[in-house]
Amino acid sequence: MPCPSCGVAVTAGYPRCPRCHAPMPGVGAARGRRDTNQGGGTTVKERPSRWSAAALAVALVAVVAGVVALVLTRGAAHHTVAEPTVTPVAPPPLSARTLDEPEAPSPDVAPVRDPWPVLDRLERAAASERLYLKATARGASVELRSSFCGEARVEALVDAALPALREQGIARVTCVELHGAAVFARTL
Repeated sequence: MPCPSCGVAVTAGYPRCPRCHAPMPGVGAARGRRDTNQGGGTTVKERPSRWSAAALAVALVAVVAGVVALVLTRGAAHHTVAEPTVTPVAPPPLSARTLDEPEAPSPDVAPVRDPWPVLDRLERAAASERLYLKATARGASVELRSSFCGEARVEALVDAALPALREQGIARVTCVELHGAAVFARTL
């Protein structure tokens, strides 16, 4: 097919003449536009079936219900630690006691209670300031392991927790670095 402008032979299908760049007649739509009304050989123009639309709706409802259930079960109750309750136990009658049974501790010595709620709050307070530590209770002594024991903020957090630890019957708090050196100790 000859170019209408310069007369050069141009192969069919070229949108413009390779020599003068004049548009070729009968090429169709402009280069930037596409004919969207025609599909390819595998194009199917059908509406989705009712079953696929219903399955999509059910899946969407299930996802929304799952998100709502997750949000409701992960409330503030997940992050709180319940204080332990101490229930008094009645001593056995004198006739049922044996001679091998140890005597009760004297009333002037405070019994060691469970310090874990206080230690958990201390660990969380340190973690909120990005000062991570691990607390271990051994009888009336607490050992804190952290690479931040030398930080003044860790000492301030431990000093703030001392009254609550004293109430739990803790007598000594020691902060030990990860390599084993004790940095500071507090005697209550």
